Amino acid sequence: MKIKAPKIGYFLKLAFNGLFKNTVMTLSSIFVLLSCLVIMGSFYLVIKNVNYNIEKIDGYNKIVLFVERDATEFEVLEIGDKLREIKGIESAVLETKEEALEKQVSQYAESAFLFEMYKDDNPLKDSYIITYSTDADVNTIKMNIEREIDQISKLNVNMEVVEQIQSIKNAVAIIFSWLLILLFAVSLFVIINTVKLSVFARRDEIALMRYIGATNSFISTPFLIEGLVIGAVSGGLAYGLQYLIYKYMMLGLVGQYEVFSILPFAEVKEILIIGFVVIGIATGFIGSLISLKKYNQENA
Repeated sequence: MKIKAPKIGYFLKLAFNGLFKNTVMTLSSIFVLLSCLVIMGSFYLVIKNVNYNIEKIDGYNKIVLFVERDATEFEVLEIGDKLREIKGIESAVLETKEEALEKQVSQYAESAFLFEMYKDDNPLKDSYIITYSTDADVNTIKMNIEREIDQISKLNVNMEVVEQIQSIKNAVAIIFSWLLILLFAVSLFVIINTVKLSVFARRDEIALMRYIGATNSFISTPFLIEGLVIGAVSGGLAYGLQYLIYKYMMLGLVGQYEVFSILPFAEVKEILIIGFVVIGIATGFIGSLISLKKYNQENA
């Protein structure tokens, strides 16, 4: 520990000296990376809120299975057990034909007398309200249900709505992926140039260290730390800015309209802070690594 402590302190001193000597480029790197992270975070939050509202659409991620009328009580209950074992299905709630009839009576209370004749001879069927995960493939679930369950009278799936919503979600995911790649490339470019300037400013010092036998890893460490610091600071600032944007724009402006529900920030804050810090540090480190690799190749 006595040997490592001074070395770490020396590396940190060189790293922060480099950051302050190139203040303009350092601030530019932080600003660009912060902006990229906030744009990525905002796009992610929009996607999360879209999915959050899609899940609230009645019938979107639901399938109704009507059981054949001649199925026994045991067979009806067994169907529920089989449904819950199918991958992608979150719940399967039984609605008996008696409950279905009661629902009809309640819904048409003014004409309740019309249903009296059906109390002893109920024409309705037992059914299961199946809820599946929004990221599951509904076609696969439908095929698995038809393969596993024999006593199916009818299977109601609103495939047209499901396919339209799935197409929208896929398109948004593709756009987000390309945006992520583009912003990552922009951030890398700026950080590479920042570290390159820092290396150029200390070229005489680096040449002297090489002359007295310093290794490439010893010389490179302060510059790698610079990239890590830029990434960590950018990630932390991006999280704070994202919180303010979400609070005042999404929750404040959009949230006042009852038509659109806003996901509470508490449900996404952990993934945001982890994502911002990890992406920021990774971008800073990779940018520094690429810059140093090019410099070492040019000055080998």
